[in-house]
Amino acid sequence: MRLWIISGLTIFGALCCTGVVAKVAVLTLGVLLFCYVITRSPRISAERYREGLYNKVVLVCGASSGIGEELAYQLAAKHCQLVLVARTESKLLRVKEGAIKAGSPRVEVIAYDFSNVKKCVTSVLYKTIEMFGRLDYLILNHGLMPNGPFLGFSKQQDPEFIQKIFNVNVFSYMQLATHAIPHLEVTGGHIHVTSSLAGEIPQIIGGLYCATKHAKNGFFYSLQQELIHKKSKVSVNIGAFGLIVTREMKDTSKKINMPKFLQGDLQTCVKIIIDNLVLRQRTITFPPTSKAFRFNWYLNPFFHEFFLAGMTDYNSLVKSYVNVNEPLVKTTLQK
Repeated sequence: MRLWIISGLTIFGALCCTGVVAKVAVLTLGVLLFCYVITRSPRISAERYREGLYNKVVLVCGASSGIGEELAYQLAAKHCQLVLVARTESKLLRVKEGAIKAGSPRVEVIAYDFSNVKKCVTSVLYKTIEMFGRLDYLILNHGLMPNGPFLGFSKQQDPEFIQKIFNVNVFSYMQLATHAIPHLEVTGGHIHVTSSLAGEIPQIIGGLYCATKHAKNGFFYSLQQELIHKKSKVSVNIGAFGLIVTREMKDTSKKINMPKFLQGDLQTCVKIIIDNLVLRQRTITFPPTSKAFRFNWYLNPFFHEFFLAGMTDYNSLVKSYVNVNEPLVKTTLQK
């Protein structure tokens, strides 16, 4: 009933307003209310948590920091057995120690660079199966995030660099998921894919990053359909996340002038991911207010102007990312 009331008031308010900006503002507020009502987390009983997570084998790719690190700790608290994967072994060992303290009965680490797509299946997936004998959950969370306007940096335009970003952010995901499915069929398992609203919405500082996220979304939503049609026991979830406030992302939020209401808390985001290992929803969007941003992109013809409002001028924006892209960068600032 509340959803009908919110929808009716939103449409009525939009019709009564004059001017495109006012209509968009009313519709956006309506969507925010709608999203708040429909995205409240359902309660999961302790019994259901135990059945879905206790002693399960979880392969977490991209586990040395950010979302992956927090996933390791929260999954450990649910008594999951973990395989943690990232490039740097020393960071993985630190996370392993924290996961053991949090309650995991067994934690293994694999240091691997996913830019090497050809060997990721044998070096990561098959090694996990060899160690544990099964796989219950595959969490694809690793990635590279090149920052800065695409035209501003010759490094980002280099074909080899572009290939590396796609290898890590897209092709390794496809390979791991494809070869994990036969093993997940045995356990009735689940694949979580960490994606982003950048897979739907453009960003001036992330053209290459957005391209990989669009590709990732296209493949995994298609894979969802295929698994449903073949009546597979395996389910796939895509996490459409806004800016999650990790240590690594604090500076980015300031540079692009991201509103606070579109930023998400790390611990809450990870709890939602873990809840969804049990609930198996097809898409999770966090923070919920990000849905209004998605709505704005699809319906607002002036979205680019809306997004760029309040942002520094182009040359200053490029200069603010010079250190991120050094030493291979050559800026191409506007004259």
